[in-house]
Amino acid sequence: MTATYTPAEVFPAGEYLRDELDERGWTVTEFAEILGRPVQAVSEILNGKKRITTETAISVGDATGTSPELWLNLETSYRLFQQRSDPDTNELTPVARRARLRNAVPLAEIRRRGWLPGVADDDLDKLESAVCELLDVGTVDERPEFTLAARRSNPQEKVTIEQSAWLGHIRQVASRHSVGPFDLDALKGVAAEIPKVVREGPSELRQVRGLLADCGVRLVFSEGLRGGKLDGAVTLLPGGSPVIGVTTRGNRFDSLLFTLLHECAHLTCDHMKRSLLLIIDNDLTQDETDPIEQEANEQASRWLFPEGFEIESASMPAVLQAADRYEVHPSVVVGRLQHDTKNWKRHRADIPKVRQDLEILGLLS
Repeated sequence: MTATYTPAEVFPAGEYLRDELDERGWTVTEFAEILGRPVQAVSEILNGKKRITTETAISVGDATGTSPELWLNLETSYRLFQQRSDPDTNELTPVARRARLRNAVPLAEIRRRGWLPGVADDDLDKLESAVCELLDVGTVDERPEFTLAARRSNPQEKVTIEQSAWLGHIRQVASRHSVGPFDLDALKGVAAEIPKVVREGPSELRQVRGLLADCGVRLVFSEGLRGGKLDGAVTLLPGGSPVIGVTTRGNRFDSLLFTLLHECAHLTCDHMKRSLLLIIDNDLTQDETDPIEQEANEQASRWLFPEGFEIESASMPAVLQAADRYEVHPSVVVGRLQHDTKNWKRHRADIPKVRQDLEILGLLS
């Protein structure tokens, strides 16, 4: 970080100009005659009571053989020093505060989403307080410290403000949900059953939220913020209560289901107690080659296809037959086919959209 140094004292430009006059043996009256300005006006400049304007800087430069920029820079430096030294102006200006808010969160979008309810645009105190509450920090300058495992498409980068704002929202929503005590063994059983529970499609996701709540896990669905590059995450509330958040990124039922199981796996594999977890306040990142991410992916796949994935062909009859055998929604088989063959267009029309169903069910926060 580059250090910024502030001088102990800056003198008025008039003092430097007075030194120039003394060097030349010019009186104030003589200098006023040279400039063609009233003596009183020149005297006020020399005493720091009158600013050196652009026009005056040009005249002074012509009279002393110096550049106008020299006198304008001296004047600006002095006025800035005065402003910053004034105890009444030590606090950040409204402009700086508004910029700081937008460096902390994508303010316009989260306000549009209704994540800062009842706060007027021009009430900076309340806006800052609401943002601090969202991010669970003491001041807007602090970075949040959420312990989490996140499924992101930019794992090599630091957590972005869009991602941290979404995570803060998920945590706020989850804190309002009532759940039982966390039961790891119960969660293992429920996670294995989730693919069968939602076999009929997105309309069964409400049932999943209830089943996870019985295990002590809060489940929140929320559309990701624009450019968020986030599929889902698992995090802990104060006291250790787990929260799973899932976005509608891609708007595909199969992707949402896999992400949900992936986050369940982080809990059942006890990843939330390992030191490799991502903490927003440091530089640690994860990617698909990370052992934790690989383990979560493998466990999610086992819940979907306990005996391994096999299919006779890529035809739709074969897809339906495999779906019946594995007791999963056909889109899960389609998604696995696309992943294995890298043919993302194959049977794409047969994968249900999920965002509208979540809205209809009242599950989208």
